[in-house]
Amino acid sequence: MNSKQNEVKMIRKGDNEVVFQRYFDAPRELVFECHTKPELMKKWLIGPEGMVLDTCEQDLRVGGKYLYLYADEKGNKSGVYGTFREVVVPETLANTENYIMDMATFDANAPEDPNATFESRTFTTEGKRTLMTHVCRYASPDICKMMVESGAADGMAECYLELDKYLATIT
Repeated sequence: MNSKQNEVKMIRKGDNEVVFQRYFDAPRELVFECHTKPELMKKWLIGPEGMVLDTCEQDLRVGGKYLYLYADEKGNKSGVYGTFREVVVPETLANTENYIMDMATFDANAPEDPNATFESRTFTTEGKRTLMTHVCRYASPDICKMMVESGAADGMAECYLELDKYLATIT
């Protein structure tokens, strides 16, 4: 693995959109499965420091919902939820993403926030590698700026290093 080639590249597009690109040294089908199968996601999808992916539920179809909850040793939880907008195995995965700010008031059946982030991931085979292009379209320029400045690319890079480790054990 060439770590330089596997860095997360971040490209700003307009006021509300960011494109992240990252290579994986594994076949597209496997990289896609690692992004869509809960039992595989729990092996690499790390959350905030000290938290692990505790709940990973999803109905992987257009209109299907998902819920990812992270928990720490004290039982504190945070997470994201949304709806799948496009699912083309093993090519494309698109969804809304809403952040859970307060578990006490979280209602999985409540309507989605109209300001949800829209994400799409495209998985492309390039030789023996897979290029993932992850587009995030935020509700406003302010939210986009906040996500970029908060180090979203760094957090993503940490997660994908964990995915690299996991892929190395199964390929």
